[in-house]
Amino acid sequence: MTNYRSRLVAVLFALLATFSMGVTAAEAVTNTTAAQNACGNLSGFSHTTLSALPAEATTTYNLIQKGGPFPYPQNDGVVFDNREGILPSCASGYYHEYTVPTPGSSNRGTRRIVTGSAGEYFYTGDHYATFKVIDISGGGQTHACGDLSGLTKIGYSQLSAAARTVVDNVRGGATSSTTYENREGVLPACAPGYYKLFTVGTNDRVISGKAGELAYTPDHYVTFKRIDLNS
Repeated sequence: MTNYRSRLVAVLFALLATFSMGVTAAEAVTNTTAAQNACGNLSGFSHTTLSALPAEATTTYNLIQKGGPFPYPQNDGVVFDNREGILPSCASGYYHEYTVPTPGSSNRGTRRIVTGSAGEYFYTGDHYATFKVIDISGGGQTHACGDLSGLTKIGYSQLSAAARTVVDNVRGGATSSTTYENREGVLPACAPGYYKLFTVGTNDRVISGKAGELAYTPDHYVTFKRIDLNS
C-alpha cells in the first residue's frame, strides 16, 4: 500500500509540473504576441538621432530623401517584411529597408535603416535583432554651404600617397573641369558649380569647395570625410 501511495503521489507531482510548464509556455507566447505594438505605436522603443549614429547613417538618410542612387540598388528600398515581429505590426509593404554601409566590409554588413509609410525611421546595427527609433529632427543634413564639420575627420597623413598628391595639387592651384553635383546630398547644399571633382584611384575622389574645404570619398560617393590638413 505504501508503494502504491508513493507512486500515486509521484504521478500527481509529475502531472502538476507538466501543467505548470504548459501554463508558463502559454503565458510566454501570449506575452510575446502582446509585446508587438500596433502599427504606428512607437512606445517602448529606444530613441536616437542621426548625429548619434555612424556617419554612414546620415549618408543613407540623405539618399533616401533624394531617392538614390543607392549603393545596393537591388536591395535598397525593398519591402521589409518585419518577420522578427519587433517593429509595430503593419500591413505588408508598409516598411522598406536601406543599407547603411560598413567601411571596410566586403558586403552589405549588418546595419540598416527601415522606413515606415507614416514617416517612421528605425535603425538596426545588428541585422534586425534590435531597433531604435531615429528622431530625424535631431540630425540630418543641416550644415551651411562650406561647413564640413558634420563629416568624420581624416588626417592628411592618413590619406594614401596618391590622395595626398591630389590634395597638394589642389592646394597648389590645380583646377578641374569636372563639377561634382552632390547628387547624393551628403555634402552641404551649395550653388551649382561650387564643388570640383578630382580623381584619385578607381573609387576614391577628392572634392574641393570654392571656400577651400576639402572632402575625401574612398567608396565612390557613398561616404565622405573632411580632410584635416593639420593632422
